Amino acid sequence: MLLTCIVYMDFATSYKIINKRLQTEYREPAWGWGLRVALSVTIPLVWGVITGESHGAEWMAIAGECVSFIELKGNAGQRIRLLLSASLLSVLFCIVGSVAGNYMWISLPGMLLVGFLSGLFKNLGDRGMGLALSVYIFYIITCAYPVHTDDDLWARCGWVALGSLWTVLVGLCSFLFIRVGTPYRRTIAAIWKSVASLALVTGKGWDGRSTRSSIRDIYLKEKDVRTAIDASLNLFEETADQVNKNQKNKYALTQSRRCASLVSLHIIQISETAEMLYKLTRDRQFTIQVYSLFRALEQIGERMEIFLLTLKQEERVLVTSRVERLRKISGMIQEIPEAQTPAIAPHIGKILLLAERVAKLVERSLELLAVPSERRIFRAYSFTQTLNILHPRYFRNNIRQLMNFDSITTRYALRIGVAAFIGALIGNLLSGEHGWALTIGGNTFTLIHLKNHGYWIPFTAIIVSQPYFGATFKKGLERSIGTIAGIVVGTIFLQLPFATLARLVLVFVSSVFLIYFLRRQYSVATFFITLMLVGLLAIEPHFDADLMKTRIICTLIGSALAITAGFLLLPAWDKDMLPRFLAEAITANLHYFRKTFYRNEEPVAWTKLKRTAESKNSNAFDSFTRFMAERVKRRRKGYANYYFLLTHNVRITRELNNFHSETELAEVKIPIQEKEKYIQLLYECDDLFRENALLLKRSGNEFIDDESLKTFPEEGFVNLTPNENQLVFVEKMLIELKAIRVGLESPAIPLSRKQVEG
Repeated sequence: MLLTCIVYMDFATSYKIINKRLQTEYREPAWGWGLRVALSVTIPLVWGVITGESHGAEWMAIAGECVSFIELKGNAGQRIRLLLSASLLSVLFCIVGSVAGNYMWISLPGMLLVGFLSGLFKNLGDRGMGLALSVYIFYIITCAYPVHTDDDLWARCGWVALGSLWTVLVGLCSFLFIRVGTPYRRTIAAIWKSVASLALVTGKGWDGRSTRSSIRDIYLKEKDVRTAIDASLNLFEETADQVNKNQKNKYALTQSRRCASLVSLHIIQISETAEMLYKLTRDRQFTIQVYSLFRALEQIGERMEIFLLTLKQEERVLVTSRVERLRKISGMIQEIPEAQTPAIAPHIGKILLLAERVAKLVERSLELLAVPSERRIFRAYSFTQTLNILHPRYFRNNIRQLMNFDSITTRYALRIGVAAFIGALIGNLLSGEHGWALTIGGNTFTLIHLKNHGYWIPFTAIIVSQPYFGATFKKGLERSIGTIAGIVVGTIFLQLPFATLARLVLVFVSSVFLIYFLRRQYSVATFFITLMLVGLLAIEPHFDADLMKTRIICTLIGSALAITAGFLLLPAWDKDMLPRFLAEAITANLHYFRKTFYRNEEPVAWTKLKRTAESKNSNAFDSFTRFMAERVKRRRKGYANYYFLLTHNVRITRELNNFHSETELAEVKIPIQEKEKYIQLLYECDDLFRENALLLKRSGNEFIDDESLKTFPEEGFVNLTPNENQLVFVEKMLIELKAIRVGLESPAIPLSRKQVEG
């Protein structure tokens, strides 16, 4: 009997582990992406071994690596355009590099331009950085191995085009058979995942077994929700107010995304209200029930995530059961004797109201998603729709976005270009006849000779470079460690018997694992990237210790170049950038307030205003985090004041969000005699927004726009009849604005760039 129980427990544990991994693959199909990369790179090498066309197979495999390394997100049109763009860039820069490599006076300036262009691709986000691979990898490698005749050039381009075509076919097979709504639903599932994490953090410690989460911890999870929503909107731009009900599937998905966003707002409101209750009572029964409430919210988020990814009926049942559990817990909280006391009852009522709203939003989302089964992608597009995928307007928009010469991105691109140029120059000099040699008494001693492998220097410099110095330094260290380990292990692995088989295994396995670790641990991903490149670029028949040493030296030089360029060449220090980001965050809230309440303002969807304000807050918070990492040995003046200002500004955004969220579900209106109080509060808020902006400008922050100081509600405020909760939100917003004014009026607060230089 005991043995049976042990076996059952082991089976149950194994099932949970397997189920957890399957859920992870549903959420983020890294293994599928890794397999796509492995097939795109390895199959050409296998074909080369079988047919004896190993030289052509090398170029096919390199093309496969560049094109497949792009993560395919979004709808079918976006994915196809990504694959074709990467293929065209691969062929184009194969031609450019193969020709330029014959002339140093062309190849070196070309390296500067290629590095600069690779930096500009950051304007396109993750997709752009994937496309940049096709630019700099092909230029660097073909410059190192140029061709001298037209026939050789066209032959090489033919192999690259063939490898790109093969990778496009593999990519098409990876998504043509999925449901047409799967990419969209996957982004909404990511939002629900972040909502579950938010509920977990806000509920931490209410059971009395652990420390409660700090304000910073909660904000970081709230920021993760914003990041997930932004990622979804970047791929599927149409919002709920832009899609009509006739577009059934799209309408259902946009409304479902809206529901997930509103749930996150309500969780924050529940957390804030519960915090107020915590100061009034610490009754054990009550705190346990609050913990159970947050736990139910977390479970709803987790089950909604899986339901959106699978659309299985059993998952719908599980979501419904979690909603019923939430309502039962709400009922139990209401029955607690202490909940009826006058001081606590209003707060309890608000928590229960918000919990019921969450339940209704989840039920609404389930109702929206109860649509007929979706068609597969290959059946969902008509001939006309397929042709429209390649409409020139998409490419024009991307080029326009690419050429956005934002100051931070432009400086980043210049640093990459200069680092790549210097790296290529050093690589050429150290690859000469003697490399770096020392002559003593007529005897020449070679210290460093790169043996035509100097291309690893600009390659490393481009990969390591980041927009901010702190990130570049960290990535440089991680890449150096991972690359050195990868070179040593890869070189030893290729010394095994059956070198060809060992090489194929090395490329296949490393391709899969580098994708898996790419978003999890960069140093480990770098290790596998290096393993793959060692196998992929194994052009020489034998590897020796000198070659291993050469690649290690190149990696160290490239990392040092990237770090040095980040420090010396147009560095982006957050002591300079933080005042700008703070001004943008405060101005965004002012714009949010005016668009919400001014009568003469053109109407704008409040979700768009919310997204803008939260993004500006996020930028300022990220800048503050990087600022705290700068110049660690010297105490930064005014850093605490920045933190307090950001905290109050985030709360103002929350109150504006809360005000709008009330319009989703109308409540009882406030008595008419309170209307005058409401209008007076709005005038006070409006004056304080202007005063705070003026105080910030007087403190030396030159990024405050003068227009922010001159706009007044000339025609008054919009004729709103707010409910009780909305009045409270305006009052809380006024409190936060007053706190900011008090902070800015303090003479000890340094908030300009010069004042924070410690």
